[in-house]
Amino acid sequence: MKLILRIMTVFLVIGLVSAFLTQEGVAETSEKEVANIIKNFFRHAEQGNAEAQNLLGEMYFLGKGIKQDYQEAAKWYRKAAEQGRANAQYNLGFMYENGQGVEQDYQEAAKWYCKAAKWYRKAAKQGRVNAQYDLGFMYENGKGVKQDYQEVVKWYLKAAEQGDAKAQNLLGKMYFYDDGAKQNYQEAAEWYRKAAEQGETNAQYNLGFMYENGQGVKQDRKQAAKWYRMAAEQGYAYAQNNLGLLYENGQGVPKDDIMAYALFNLASVQGSEEARNNRVLLKTKMSQNQIDEAQRLSRQLLVKIESTPNDTATEPDDISQENNQIRSTGTGFVINTNGYIVTNNHVISDCKRIEINNSKINSRAKVLFLDEINDLAVIKSNSPVNSYAFLRGGRGIRVGEDITTVGYPLGTILGESVKVTTGNISAVTGFDNDTTIMQITAPIQLGNSGGPVLDMSGNVVGVVSAKINELGMIKETGSLLQNINFAIKSQTLQIFLDAHQIDYKMKNAD
Repeated sequence: MKLILRIMTVFLVIGLVSAFLTQEGVAETSEKEVANIIKNFFRHAEQGNAEAQNLLGEMYFLGKGIKQDYQEAAKWYRKAAEQGRANAQYNLGFMYENGQGVEQDYQEAAKWYCKAAKWYRKAAKQGRVNAQYDLGFMYENGKGVKQDYQEVVKWYLKAAEQGDAKAQNLLGKMYFYDDGAKQNYQEAAEWYRKAAEQGETNAQYNLGFMYENGQGVKQDRKQAAKWYRMAAEQGYAYAQNNLGLLYENGQGVPKDDIMAYALFNLASVQGSEEARNNRVLLKTKMSQNQIDEAQRLSRQLLVKIESTPNDTATEPDDISQENNQIRSTGTGFVINTNGYIVTNNHVISDCKRIEINNSKINSRAKVLFLDEINDLAVIKSNSPVNSYAFLRGGRGIRVGEDITTVGYPLGTILGESVKVTTGNISAVTGFDNDTTIMQITAPIQLGNSGGPVLDMSGNVVGVVSAKINELGMIKETGSLLQNINFAIKSQTLQIFLDAHQIDYKMKNAD
């Protein structure tokens, strides 16, 4: 069973670490800043702070920010567990059960699971919704307590009634599958709906499935498409595949082979064999132009999945300055002395006002040219600039080549200084051999979009565009496939710049 890795916010003096370790992993930042954060983790953990000890154990277990070391993970989990941290007790039990960092010992595993269950039960009875959910999970999987589906339903129901979306979804599954609760499709649909309306991806897919098949609700493929789409836009591969089938067959949505192919692409890259087979079959019925268009659409959809949800904008002229809302943030790079800046189309497309802020430029910007298909944009700064980036000339990119990304990810969390990450080129094509993009392993976060991908000579070889949803991949494949990120090739950028007669400079790699 999965290890509970509940990343919690530290409200004491170690509050800064909550920005470092999130549910999606470690946010990338500079080596110096990482070192400072790790130093703070150790300092507070060594001073006996159980929260820090548990977080440090999680970092060692996941290999996030620190080299993965199960023995060290077990050591820090034990320190936190001995202070009564229930989630650390559970995690230590998990390690004993699986022989990770410690010698496999089922008795010792049971001991820590029981301790965790004791604390979860105490907190659950006090009405703490997270504890109610976790206690239900332990009863479902027989961890520290005897497996008991009546208890599972009892505690999931308590958490669900308090609005916990995960519990609502799991309760829906129990009613759907006759798993501890008497099978009742209508009841399942109601709990799925409650969770789905809160944005729970699994529940959105499950509710879509029930609408598609008329289980617990009247069959309605338009509603099925609606809920599948919500889950698909969060990166859920099953939903992407099923929505693709609806588009291929024209059920609940207009028949659209290009959209279907694009959705199959998205699901395939997350490991869905069914989607791969569907794509192969559909490909035989499509022209090359349609396939090329579907590849571009895949990239646009992936960008939408990666982007932060935006609220409806208000015209800037009609509101006061303090009510202006930031719709998106991203990165760009200067390409000539005229102040022309390259970024992604999706970074600026919905913005009424664009501002450039860094140590050298603080000004408004004007949109000059957009390319929605290739997700490129050129904007112009009102401030003069003296330095600019060179695009790489000479030899083309190669698989395995070292690269660096530069950007301003998660600015409100990690600060406004530039962040640099390294990696390599893992593939010179994207979805279904799309030659306009490449895959890179350098980690990226929200806010990296539009930033340059540099070779070891400092020349631009690409523009950061999107990343795969890692949590969605865990749900689909059961494994964490990290750092599958995409960048638009500099050759694609050159074609865009040449088409609009924009000046830029090139330099051969060393």
